[in-house]
Amino acid sequence: MQFSFDKKNNFNLYLQYTAVFFVVALFVYGTYLATGHSLIWRLDGAQQHLPLLSEFRKTLLSMLNHPTTPLPQWSWKLGLGGDLFQINSYYIIGDLFNYLILLFPATKVVLGYQVLIVLRLYCAGLSFCYFAAHFKFHNQVIISGSLVYLFNAFLLYSNIAQPFFTLPFILFPLLILCVERVLQGYSNLPLTLMFSWMLFNNFYFAYILGIGTFIFLILRYFFYYRHQGIFKKTVLKLGSSTLLSLLLTAVLLLPEIYAVFNSTRSSGSFANGLKLYPLYYYLALPSQLINGGNRDFYFWSALGFASLSFFALLYIIAKHRNYPILSTSFILGGIMLLFPACGAFFNGMTSPSNRWTLLLVLPLALATCVLINHIKLISPRMLRAFTFCLLGYSLLLLINYFFQNNEKLFIPVIFLFISYGLIVFYRTSKNRHWQLIFMLLLISNTALNAVYFAAPYNGGYSNEMLPQKAFEKWTALRYAGLDRQLKPHNQYRVSTISQNYSLGAGIHMYNTQPSKLNSISSYYSLQNKNIGNFASSMHNSQFEANIPLGQMDDRTTLNNFLGVRYLFVQANQPNDTKIPAGYTLDKAATRNLDANQHSTNDQQTLRYRTKYAFPLLYWQNTVISAHTYRHLSASEKERALASGVYLGNHSSKGYQHATLAKNVVTVPYTIISSRGNLISTQKITREDRAETYTIILKNPEKYHNSELHLDFENLDYTPFSLKKQLQLDVSHETTSNSGLLSLNQRLSYYSYLRAHVLKGTPDKSYSLSVSSSKGTEKITQPNQDELSFYKTVNYGLMNLGFFSQLPASLTISPSKLGTYRFKLKITATQIDNQYFKEVKQLQKQRLKQLKFTANHLSGTITTKTKGILTSSIPYSKGWSARVDGRTVKPYQTNTGFLGIPLKAGSHQVEFSYRTPGLRLGAKISLFGLFCFLAAIGWQLLVRRWQLNN
Repeated sequence: MQFSFDKKNNFNLYLQYTAVFFVVALFVYGTYLATGHSLIWRLDGAQQHLPLLSEFRKTLLSMLNHPTTPLPQWSWKLGLGGDLFQINSYYIIGDLFNYLILLFPATKVVLGYQVLIVLRLYCAGLSFCYFAAHFKFHNQVIISGSLVYLFNAFLLYSNIAQPFFTLPFILFPLLILCVERVLQGYSNLPLTLMFSWMLFNNFYFAYILGIGTFIFLILRYFFYYRHQGIFKKTVLKLGSSTLLSLLLTAVLLLPEIYAVFNSTRSSGSFANGLKLYPLYYYLALPSQLINGGNRDFYFWSALGFASLSFFALLYIIAKHRNYPILSTSFILGGIMLLFPACGAFFNGMTSPSNRWTLLLVLPLALATCVLINHIKLISPRMLRAFTFCLLGYSLLLLINYFFQNNEKLFIPVIFLFISYGLIVFYRTSKNRHWQLIFMLLLISNTALNAVYFAAPYNGGYSNEMLPQKAFEKWTALRYAGLDRQLKPHNQYRVSTISQNYSLGAGIHMYNTQPSKLNSISSYYSLQNKNIGNFASSMHNSQFEANIPLGQMDDRTTLNNFLGVRYLFVQANQPNDTKIPAGYTLDKAATRNLDANQHSTNDQQTLRYRTKYAFPLLYWQNTVISAHTYRHLSASEKERALASGVYLGNHSSKGYQHATLAKNVVTVPYTIISSRGNLISTQKITREDRAETYTIILKNPEKYHNSELHLDFENLDYTPFSLKKQLQLDVSHETTSNSGLLSLNQRLSYYSYLRAHVLKGTPDKSYSLSVSSSKGTEKITQPNQDELSFYKTVNYGLMNLGFFSQLPASLTISPSKLGTYRFKLKITATQIDNQYFKEVKQLQKQRLKQLKFTANHLSGTITTKTKGILTSSIPYSKGWSARVDGRTVKPYQTNTGFLGIPLKAGSHQVEFSYRTPGLRLGAKISLFGLFCFLAAIGWQLLVRRWQLNN
């Protein structure tokens, strides 16, 4: 296939594409709207993209109206506080479509967000049409290819879930065209602009697209240009374009790279420790090719193309000598899909996420165009190959159905045979309209795939969308109106109770934007690793790379330390009585009575308040040495926050050392199984799902006004083999069966085999739950297929709640059969008058007269002795500090927070924040812009000279 850069009038093509797009889009998006859903995903859409876009719009308007206003670089709304520029660089700034939100009034931002979702997808199709128009295809053939390009499982999901995931589909065809222009001897300036757009858009997808573009370049040069003597010239052009684009985009790229390497994601294991995928992945993989209505694409192997693409794939591979780049791409892609290491490589050397499959969409859409264009040229031999492959593929789909029973395969299979029938018929038919027929086939196929994907039945994707107008209701009533009388202030924060606060429609409060109150919870892809290190040092069992704090398991001292003044709790929901010490009921919303007068089903939101929240910044005159800190347990480290400050790598010499209170007491215990056996935590072998375990606390009456902590260390789980799992499951069903004729061993064996295969048994995932009268807490080892949410769990602390007297027993429940080993220490942390006295003293030692301006805060303090001004502000190298006008180097205190040393006396303290790498990046970008303009001038001079000569 040869590209042609001859000028064409493609107006009719774009007009026809627009008409077809809106027909199919009516099914794609209309399914959501017709069933009362919006285009706002309840997770990333509602919690990240839309709130950030709304705030970004305000920032843009402010900068347009007040051009001298400093660029916002720090926000107190990002959990404990975070780098706004870094977050926006990842999600918002590089997506040029986001700037169109200025066309919508403030009251229509939610509508604008959804309109932009549709617009991005439309432009992705335009990009493909522009790309395909460089080949000798009829308009209807190109539009057919665009349907395959747009309406596949990858985009049906991500176009709505993460709108900026659509941008690579706009960029990739244009990148390929620009590289081809360079190979054909044209200017490299368009390639420089495309590389810059790619890098500006999002560094993560720039990495994937860059690799994909490089692979195309290698293949294209090897198969077509290696004998034409253009190597040095091409390398020079490509190298200069790459360098210029890196210079031009350094203003975004440097801060983003810094953020990645200083985030909680930077320490994950390669490919989540997988050498091969689980069996269920390989069983499902063949069906993924055409199952466009499928939502469960494992390890992000999101293919789901129209059924005709199966024959397009076969045709290109069979004609590999005519289409070497396409066939090599498919073979290489097929091999890469088999190994987790390939997914991890494309995912930045982290989890084995096959998002790189977006690179296969363009060649497969192009292959579909080729097949339709050559229907009349299909030979009898090729048709026989189609027939045999169709039968073999159908057998694979049948095997997959045997395990998964996925009825969403029916539509793709029906269209698979319809496609085959049309190929057979039109191969020899004299009908001249076969291109139109195949376009109509693809319209029908993609439209029905979209309906199956979105329809709110059998797990359809619309179940994950917010109902219409729900986002507005959520932002207005997230706290049931209990926040209306609270004054917004950056000096305190709010939170909820673990596993308690649910708003319906699958919404959980991972983020609280937009809100006038600052919450400790934060859910973003880039999180400050210092906060993650703090959470790890406290053995926070709720830690996730994307959500490092959660609710800190409702631990009293941690909530106080993080400045949580108010807690919002939902009555009659899990853990509604697990209130940290010192928090008292402050206000209650109107109680919604159950229609059947069952008071336990009444709905009500409660607000609790404490007088013991730590100040945002406060002075500590005592420090905890590194030696002492290393020997403290997680509970002791938590309690010590009120007694002293830990300076980490900074020397504690010259400071008064803290005297730590002995308020964390070890509670002896025994564990007994429901069979009456004494259990050792060194080895718990669970072979019966009905077996339960009880933790008996010794002399619980001795411990008063204490928070009960269970600290697990050296956690290890060894699953049974698949064979033993099946034996135990079938044996248990045989012994527990109550009916003489109800036992069917063959069906039981198949059912358990199917269940275990689909779960990936044996695997190392599990959970340990512990229950008390106040609720249930859990430590979970995620499965390796949870990608970026995967982590290796070796430890974790459960807070069972604050008790006036400890309970006599607890129930511990392992989730799976297998062997568990761990070290368990149970402690009672006394929350007494001594603790409250220490907190009151810290409140007196706060930084006073606090003033917050853009990227800046200041205050005054008077100290009697040398000490440390510490805080619950996340530490970053972007912070700088001045005391009485003199620069002071900030300290990293208590593992993850900002602090500075202070001498005795009265001081004026100032903190300023500047995004790391931003100033240097801006200088580099200005230099790059100068070089780019110089390059344009040089090429214009050269062209003028050539014309004159």
